[in-house]
Amino acid sequence: MDFLLPQREILWNVPSAVLTAFYISFAFVFLWVGFWFWKRSRRWNVGSSAPSGPSLGKLAKYLLTHERIRRDRYAGWMHLLIFWGFVILFIATILVAIQHYFHIIFLTGATYLVFSLVSDLGGLAFCVGIAMALWRRRRDGLSRLQRLTSTKAMLWLLLVVAVSGFLVEAARISKDFPWFETWSPVGYFLAKVLALGVSGEKTLSLHVFLWVTHAVAVGALFVVVPVTLLRHVMVAGLSVANPGQKLGVLNEPSAPVLQGVTLESFRKRDLIQADACLTCGLCTEVCPAEAAGKPLSPRAVVLGLREDVITVPEDAIWSCTTCNACDAACPVHINIVDKILTFRRAMVAQAKLSDTVSEALESTAERFNPFSRPNSQRMEWATGLSVSVAKEDEKVELLYWVGCAGAFDPGGRSVSQAMVRILNQMKIPYRVLGREERCTGDPVRRLGEETLWKELSQYNQDQFVKHGVKTILTHCPHCFHSFKNEYSKPMPNVVHHSQWLKEKLNDGTLKLRSKASEKLTFHDPCYLARANEEAEAPRAVLRSASQDQVEMSPSRQNTFCCGGGGGQMWLDVRGKTRVETIRASHVEASGAKTVATGCPFCRVMLEAGRSSLPAGQGGWRVRDLAELVVENLGEG
Repeated sequence: MDFLLPQREILWNVPSAVLTAFYISFAFVFLWVGFWFWKRSRRWNVGSSAPSGPSLGKLAKYLLTHERIRRDRYAGWMHLLIFWGFVILFIATILVAIQHYFHIIFLTGATYLVFSLVSDLGGLAFCVGIAMALWRRRRDGLSRLQRLTSTKAMLWLLLVVAVSGFLVEAARISKDFPWFETWSPVGYFLAKVLALGVSGEKTLSLHVFLWVTHAVAVGALFVVVPVTLLRHVMVAGLSVANPGQKLGVLNEPSAPVLQGVTLESFRKRDLIQADACLTCGLCTEVCPAEAAGKPLSPRAVVLGLREDVITVPEDAIWSCTTCNACDAACPVHINIVDKILTFRRAMVAQAKLSDTVSEALESTAERFNPFSRPNSQRMEWATGLSVSVAKEDEKVELLYWVGCAGAFDPGGRSVSQAMVRILNQMKIPYRVLGREERCTGDPVRRLGEETLWKELSQYNQDQFVKHGVKTILTHCPHCFHSFKNEYSKPMPNVVHHSQWLKEKLNDGTLKLRSKASEKLTFHDPCYLARANEEAEAPRAVLRSASQDQVEMSPSRQNTFCCGGGGGQMWLDVRGKTRVETIRASHVEASGAKTVATGCPFCRVMLEAGRSSLPAGQGGWRVRDLAELVVENLGEG
């Protein structure tokens, strides 16, 4: 070899017998890996429908940025170092193989120098990332991580692979120390260390020993990929590339569940996602039911599906608030809420329901609202107000959607009344449907009653078509979300009242008096901030109404559920505390004198949470944005 030219002989010093054993062994290794994935794919195919077409854009974003993982800074850097370190080493291996097996010589000169430097830095990044992962799983490490011996063993094996690779490089360099190998800084440094104790022919023997050790470690790594957490490296890409619906949007049932939940009750996507789970525990960490000590662990639901344990305790299934915090937190985009709803639908189909849930479902079917109130009373909230009700076949430009809570719940009625006062003072032409309005179906759908949901959604859409509705204005994020994302298209334009109020304040058509001086904070409804990424509009309204705002923690897209979603207004699964009490404690910690929200359910639950705080706490009030605007309403 010309040692003046930067290059190296591939597979230098490796005996032919060792290479033969290597190729034979790896043939069996790859057969094993292929067999596992073939067998697992047969299980995935049990799923009742094919995944949607792959989204290469989502996959590329996931691979390049690890966006969700980076919300935890330590985990983000750890995964980025491991991932990019692995990618660099993998590409380096491919380039070496191309040159060796296809006799295309390109790793020479300056190209070889850059190749050597980048490869070493990639390997170093990989080692640092693995060391961070091991540190994170130390005895007193992060509590949400599973303490699995297999995971620690896998991480040590990865470290052995990387370190042994560096040692093979070091042994090769230590034979002659060619000048250009200084561009392999880690290998060159280790070569200097090896030279302190090994020289001459011993270097050749050591190199072969280290090469075999490295090859065995790599082979072992491939063998354990399918049966350890490492499988997520391959399966996670399938999960991300075949996403489900938009965050917060439920998929329609994929198969009947009359006889209970089986593998066939899930989609192929669900079964793939179960294998993609990192077991990181981020889903469970952000779950409000888990925080309240209720028997729900989103991670356990997913891992149970992976291990064919498709029975989940009923109390766990009914604990879910469908806030979608778990789905938003999952680094590999697993649709956990969808899987929980599969179990709920089975319970509905088999009539395994509490009395309160049965009553809510029956009331919605018979009276078109879950509050067990006659639909004839739907306009009682408007007593004493001038409210414009749409006449039969009247065309409606702006429809104000009151919703069931706005019509029947005392706190919700206060919001509806405030909105009507605003509309009337601004002299904006609008209509309500009055007794022709029916529940959007959101509560019953999230309780597992899909058939009733379809009936309600179809009826409401027929009303919109009949009246030629152009825009729907609603103060309920659940109604807003259903109309905007779950009703079949085409639909009228849908606006949440926070967005509408912001627009009217900005263009000057809505004017407020001087700003209030009390400190305000805002509770973000899950179906406004998290599911529909609207966190700025309500804050803009607050800035117009108050001189002093403070952020509650957590907030915006990371908001903490009030505890009322997913049918929880009609459920009472006991835990160590209540979700609404936890959220009320967040309000208390903010020091605000008023907590504003933009959801009638949140208003109810925050009031309940306030009253459940210890004596001496809860000296603040709960108001909807519309109520705050009315308190400061100027002359139109």
